[in-house]
Amino acid sequence: MTPNGTALRALRQVQSLSLRDLARLADTTASQISRIERGEIGEPGEELLRRLADALSVSVDDITRGDPVPPTKTKDERAKTQPEREVPYPGTPEGEVFHYTPDEAARFLPWSALQLRRKAYAREIPFNDGGKRVTFTGRNIREISDMTEVRPLAETTQRRSA
Repeated sequence: MTPNGTALRALRQVQSLSLRDLARLADTTASQISRIERGEIGEPGEELLRRLADALSVSVDDITRGDPVPPTKTKDERAKTQPEREVPYPGTPEGEVFHYTPDEAARFLPWSALQLRRKAYAREIPFNDGGKRVTFTGRNIREISDMTEVRPLAETTQRRSA
């Protein structure tokens, strides 16, 4: 699907949205939207186009050049196309150096994959930022787990009184 940058800009301006406002609504960056509007990105991906269309309350056809919109795959269909990889437990020697995706790390932590990504981008938790992808090693998962550990009531009461 090829985006229509002129239509995207016109819709954004009619709704009095800045690049930053639309970026926040579509969960992307203002620079990426600007590049789409200027025609510097050929095919940004159907998921981003869907988020932009939802943020502007229009159909995807309104911001593309008339290419047909492929149907959205369900989570189960996406899971079938991507083979499940073997994930070692973070406490094992293999897990120490293994790079877990946010989806894989969410199995061991009290947050969802989306929350882990957001906390990593906000630099609230330790993570690896190699290749513009957020990943976590076993050490990162252990540190995050220690940070979120629930302390016994007696221990927290002692600290306050001391």
